[in-house]
Amino acid sequence: MRTDWKYRLMLAFQMGVLYTLGIWAMDYFSGETRYSPEGLLVRGLFFGLSFGLVFPFIFNRLGGAVYSKIGAGIHPVLEQGEEIQREAPATLFKGMEGVGGKLFLTNKKLIFKSHALNIQKGQTDIDYKTISGVEKREARKRGYPGIRVHTKAGREYQIVVEEAEDLIADLSKRIVG
Repeated sequence: MRTDWKYRLMLAFQMGVLYTLGIWAMDYFSGETRYSPEGLLVRGLFFGLSFGLVFPFIFNRLGGAVYSKIGAGIHPVLEQGEEIQREAPATLFKGMEGVGGKLFLTNKKLIFKSHALNIQKGQTDIDYKTISGVEKREARKRGYPGIRVHTKAGREYQIVVEEAEDLIADLSKRIVG
């Protein structure tokens, strides 16, 4: 999750407004008034601050420890003579679902291995010989760094990963023309 203050304050404001409107709508359509306008504003402010500032702070503190434990247990199935040369936490989009795991660059192929907390589990192997191109992308209009891998068979893989430019440069060297 993004941690800059501008984003957090905007999230807090939006969550507070949505929560306040939701409670007001329930009051309005139920026919009875349970909350005063001041009570609604106080509840909205508390909810917005909780979800926009407090919870992201807690999740960022706890998330690193949890993910490092999950990520440490991700090991791809390798062919004989295959060696891992680079790895990074990543999310591979399979349809609408973003599948969390790790991306591995080996001496033979690109491998994505999901972690155990996903609905869609498994390993995706993309041989360097089958890759026709790699480009940078912004994932789902949210500004997350990522790459798009195109194969010669017309398949497209969308992957969210930090340091996308470095990964693209590394992959470009490995792609067999």
